Amino acid sequence: MDVVDSRVERILRAAASAPSVHNTQPWRVEVTGRTVVVRADPARQLRHSDPLGREMLISCGAFLFNARTAARRESLSATVHVLPARDDPLLVATMRLEPGPVPTTDELELAVAIARRTTSRVPFDDQPLFTDVLLAIGQAARDEGAELRPVQPSEPARAEVMTLVRRAEALAAEDPATRGEELAWTATDADRADGIPAELLGPAAVDDGAPVRRFLASRGSAQFEQHSTMAVLSTPGDTPRDWVAAGQALEHLLLVAITYFVHASFATTVLENPTTRHDLCRVLSLEAAPQMLMRLGYSSLPRHTPRRTEEEILREARRQAAR
Repeated sequence: MDVVDSRVERILRAAASAPSVHNTQPWRVEVTGRTVVVRADPARQLRHSDPLGREMLISCGAFLFNARTAARRESLSATVHVLPARDDPLLVATMRLEPGPVPTTDELELAVAIARRTTSRVPFDDQPLFTDVLLAIGQAARDEGAELRPVQPSEPARAEVMTLVRRAEALAAEDPATRGEELAWTATDADRADGIPAELLGPAAVDDGAPVRRFLASRGSAQFEQHSTMAVLSTPGDTPRDWVAAGQALEHLLLVAITYFVHASFATTVLENPTTRHDLCRVLSLEAAPQMLMRLGYSSLPRHTPRRTEEEILREARRQAAR
């Protein structure tokens, strides 16, 4: 690979820890000096469940936020331009790294949280989030131009939300293409650097009201909590720029959450179906566009899903450019 500043390598390694739908890691990177170009990788897009690339760009937005955060740990300041070229829809952002001030304690804490954050698909403690945690993660979302709408166990709409989640999962299970796509990225071989290994899918919930996604390849079953907090992340609009913003807001709030020992898992199927996505807005009286539905709670630290290295991300970018 070309010579890349060691600080940029560390930044890319941290950025690649970002969450992505089915751990597809749909990003590729080009580095020229101190300029980092982030592109979406259409080869890793879920063509059936995410035909518009909404979840792909949310994933890339999470990658971008990690890169910004990791840059501050290196005493670098990142100037970011999101979607800078209308004629290049795969170009997510350009990030110029310049010498900056020494990171603050809060910036260091957020950067350290990158390595600790991971999706948890096991039962949580059976309790909602504390108020101070909700306030902190809600502010993190707002800092990136998004809103977090909690759905607490005591709220009557909670049962309707779970009905929509189960309905969307049932509809997706009836579609052979969608089933095949999910199975291609879950219960993956142990030597793969992407996808979700079977042992990390978590058990299937025995109760329809459990606030957790059901995977086709889940192993075993378990009684999940009923009183963890659910939340919807939304953006003012529903454009590619909003999707990137949603990804940055998502990762910001998740990193803040982990500083409080709070983990998350996601129920994306309900937002992949236009009908159930519309119904979710109606049930929760949302005026903004919902981009992510998650459950948040306290649990032990789970294992991390595999990740491609920074060398692989850069190599993939060169391979794509050579075509």
